[in-house]
Amino acid sequence: MNVKKLVQTGIMIALALVFQIGFASFAQPAVGPLVNMVLFITTIVVGPIAAICVGLITPLAAFLLGIMKLLPLVPIIMIGNALLVVVFYYTSKAFKYGEYIGLGLAALFKFLFLLTAVNHLLPLFLSKVPAPIIAAFGFNQFVTALIGGGLALVIVRSLKMAGIGRKSLNR
Repeated sequence: MNVKKLVQTGIMIALALVFQIGFASFAQPAVGPLVNMVLFITTIVVGPIAAICVGLITPLAAFLLGIMKLLPLVPIIMIGNALLVVVFYYTSKAFKYGEYIGLGLAALFKFLFLLTAVNHLLPLFLSKVPAPIIAAFGFNQFVTALIGGGLALVIVRSLKMAGIGRKSLNR
C-alpha cells in the first residue's frame, strides 16, 4: 500500500468513525447506511484491501467505544463487512452494469451471512440472543447495505462528473 492509499484509507476510517460516534443516538437506521457507504466508496476509490481494513476496524471501534455491547458480534460484523467488499469488488468488475449487480449481490450476501451467523453462531457464545439483536441483524442489514451502496454510487458518480479525483476514481 503506497502512502496515498494509506492516507485515503485513514481518512475513510476517520469518516466511518465520525458517523458511528456522531450518529450513535440514531443507531442502525443512520449509522448502518453511512458505514456501508464508506465501505463501498473505499472499495471503489482506494481498493478492496483498504475497504476490508475499514470494515475490520469499525466494529472493533464500536465495541471499544461502547456503541455495541456484545463482543461475540465483532468478528461476525467484520466478516460481514469483508464479504460485502469482496462480493462488490469482484462482481462490479465482472459484468456490464457490474456496480449495480455488485451492490445488490453484496448487500444480499452480507445480509444472509449476518442473519445466519446471528441465528446459528451467536447462540454458541450467548445462552440467549436478545430479540433486538436478532431483529437488527435481519432484513434491516439488506436495506442498510442497499442504501449505503446507492449513496456511494451517487457520490462517486457525482465526483467523476465534477472532475474531482478523476485519476483515483477511474480505476
